Amino acid sequence: MPGRSTILSNYPVIRSSDPAFARDRLFKVYGANSFDIRKPRGFAMNADHVQIGGVGLSYVEYTGEVSVGFGEVSFVRQCFSIEGAARHTTSGQTAEIVPGSWSQILPAYQPLTFEFPSGYRQVAMRIEFDVLLRNLSALLDQEIGRNLVFADMPAHPSAMEALRRRVFHLAIDYNERGATFSSLAAAEVARMLVMKFLLCHRHNYSHLLFREPRPVSSTVVKTVEEFIEANWDKPIDIEAMVAVAHVSARSLFRQFRKDRGCSPADFAKRVRLNRAREMLEKSNESGSVIQVALKCGFQNPGHFARDYRNSFGELPSATLQRARKWMS
Repeated sequence: MPGRSTILSNYPVIRSSDPAFARDRLFKVYGANSFDIRKPRGFAMNADHVQIGGVGLSYVEYTGEVSVGFGEVSFVRQCFSIEGAARHTTSGQTAEIVPGSWSQILPAYQPLTFEFPSGYRQVAMRIEFDVLLRNLSALLDQEIGRNLVFADMPAHPSAMEALRRRVFHLAIDYNERGATFSSLAAAEVARMLVMKFLLCHRHNYSHLLFREPRPVSSTVVKTVEEFIEANWDKPIDIEAMVAVAHVSARSLFRQFRKDRGCSPADFAKRVRLNRAREMLEKSNESGSVIQVALKCGFQNPGHFARDYRNSFGELPSATLQRARKWMS
């Protein structure tokens, strides 16, 4: 199994059949504090990890039955089984991760133990607790302290399927293009995943997230548009927009949709597409479509080309070719 291609194979942490090496890497990279193998003979392990801001994505697979323990870490986890069933124990409660399904929310700052069978494979997502608090505070426009508690009840299956798809899509996309992701694009994909996570799972602030947002003035939309236009080359920071608008993110999103028929993120995409067109029209022989796309925060060249053509009626390569002919 060591050396086998995986969903995050460009970010390897462990490719080994050596239990001592696997234990050392689990402790140093993942923060584990215990690691036991039922039958060391025949053991092998693949593990990968990538950190995108406050969001971490990990892939792991085992040959051989193992137990892995963790102390009080600063992030919440959720595990998505690809193959096999596993068990986890926290706060004295044991639950199973069903094959092809997902775990409950595994809270931060509580010891946790996993029991993995031979042949088990999963992708795990972890989000820093402080990142969840900041994003939730921005959504609600209120300080929530540190008392965010996720409910024991499972999330709606369709919502979880959508979250699972988002997690796996990000893992695959980042594995293929992570080296070319701009910091702007990386920050925004991580933010979208955090927002999806907060809206998908029930917690003690869910009733506030789903209540009718407070109406706000249309001048708020103009203020945020000006902010985005002035900061188009930076990640769309919900906390910053909320600070500028002096309203909750939910109220802002609703008024934006009402007045402009789109979200602030959609508006930012339009602004960045316009900037990309300006750059392509001024590009010299050394410029390229991919360079412009990445500089403007588009991590997927194919999606950039599609959005560009939908906005301007031609592919970005056609704009670049015309600019070069004009300059020659």
